[in-house]
Amino acid sequence: MRRFLCALSAGTLAMAVMVGVQVVTSEPAAACPTSDPNCDSPGETTRPDPARFSDGTQRESITTPKRSCSVYANGSGMGSFCVTLGGGGVSQTLRERFAGQDLQRCRYGEIPGSIERPYNANPDRGRYMLMRCLNNIDFDTYSGGTDRTLDISIVFVPNGTDTSYDGNPLSDFLWRQINNATRLPAPFMVTRPNPTPLVGTPTFFTFRWINPVTEELVAQGPYADREQGGPFREIEENGFTMQAQATSITIDPNQEGIDAVTCDPDTPYIDGADPDQQPAEACSITFPRSSASARELATEPIPDNVDEAFHADIEVRWEVRYGEQGEEMRQLGDGFTMRLQQVIPVQEVQAANQPPIVVF
Repeated sequence: MRRFLCALSAGTLAMAVMVGVQVVTSEPAAACPTSDPNCDSPGETTRPDPARFSDGTQRESITTPKRSCSVYANGSGMGSFCVTLGGGGVSQTLRERFAGQDLQRCRYGEIPGSIERPYNANPDRGRYMLMRCLNNIDFDTYSGGTDRTLDISIVFVPNGTDTSYDGNPLSDFLWRQINNATRLPAPFMVTRPNPTPLVGTPTFFTFRWINPVTEELVAQGPYADREQGGPFREIEENGFTMQAQATSITIDPNQEGIDAVTCDPDTPYIDGADPDQQPAEACSITFPRSSASARELATEPIPDNVDEAFHADIEVRWEVRYGEQGEEMRQLGDGFTMRLQQVIPVQEVQAANQPPIVVF
């Protein structure tokens, strides 16, 4: 039985996983051989077109009478690392605080029901599981460094692999730190009044705001009571606060003759109201044709597994602020853009509901 353990006294173990979704930074992970979910050496690094992915990380430092913090944010998440001033041993590095302990770098879990499970051609040899791994840990910092990442992948786990989490003070501390690094909510498209848009009829876009890692609804701040959640995220720890608020959302069907639309991220909509009675801030497109010709008239390549649907780019613009609770908040950077893709099937006549597919 093999497990990801890294002796702290020996420094970091270079490791990354296939099909990684990086939660803390936007830098893509290296790929391990798909045949070995317990690989312990780096593979080749792939770097997709950055213009098609969320903005990279920006960092700033802040010192208050209470603490010294490094804050960061990018197009998909935000977080902070703080050292309390006057706290004595709290400023020790990981290597100093947890000398001789092993880091359990990876943890296994069941694949959520909303994620398609790969076909298992060898059920007698093992099964597929969700694997989360801590990477780029800097043991000479207080909390792992600003470049640490959480990589998430679906891997084949051979029978006999130890998938338990035993934990120790080092592992528990770093996994808690990663949990404090917060993903921004991702918008899952909900079209109104028809679940599947119709040609020639105004299609209004609303969104259900979901944590893409936990699949939980994000409903905080001004959206705390909203059934669909909202484009707002707040972290508060020991009086230090970070807030992310979306300022706009853009939907581009990537089709000749169909313009992109930029909307208020609230995307208000009144059930049962006629199109001309919808709020002025409502977000809508009237499609002039069905998506049967989507591939022929696409302005951007459509993946092979998307059939007769527009492959739309969704961009959310975020502002991130931070500071001591009760004091004036500072803005981090000049804003961040989250980018993702969703499919929009458009029919000539009413059809059965086809839920959106989201690609990060």
